[in-house]
Amino acid sequence: MAVGMLMAGEGVTREAYEELTRKMFGNYPMRDDQAPEGLIIHTAGQSEQGWYIYDVWQSKEQFQRFAEEKLGPAAQELTGGGGPQPQPQFFEIETLVSAS
Repeated sequence: MAVGMLMAGEGVTREAYEELTRKMFGNYPMRDDQAPEGLIIHTAGQSEQGWYIYDVWQSKEQFQRFAEEKLGPAAQELTGGGGPQPQPQFFEIETLVSAS
């Protein structure tokens, strides 16, 4: 079942997002052909509460694999492992409609 993943909070900023994206993919923004296996849609943007990253993945396990293999190591390298890392929030997607 598809899952939604939301990441926000302390340390999640546009600057950090852009730097992390460049570290993982060599460019900003990530291109369609660089999308990790299992990613259905990726969004990121500013709200009144801060920077939000919202994805839909084919499964939680696929996000976790991406986090272990690419996201985590890149974040570790950029931050030196200092401070708490943002923790993703997950929820099961029951309905997913795309206009395209």
